[in-house]
This record gives sequence, C-alpha cells and structure tokens, in this order.
Amino acid sequence: MRTKGQRRAVVAVARKLAILLHRMWTDGTEFRPVMVEGTV
Repeated sequence: MRTKGQRRAVVAVARKLAILLHRMWTDGTEFRPVMVEGTV
C-alpha cells in the first residue's frame, strides 16, 4: 500500500508539471525563476 501512495504522488506531481508546461507552451510565456522569500 505504501508504494501505491508514493506512485500516486509522483503521478500527481508529473501531471501538475505537464499542465504547467503545456500552458506555458500554448501561451508562449517564458520561464522566469524568481527568488521567493523564505527560500535559500
């Protein structure tokens, strides 16, 4: 059961990334990494 949950989490992250990249591709926007407060 533990591996099933881990696989599901990996698929969820991959799906979110795929949606984000597809949106950026269709809009023609560029990726701009921005430093967020609280991160190193």
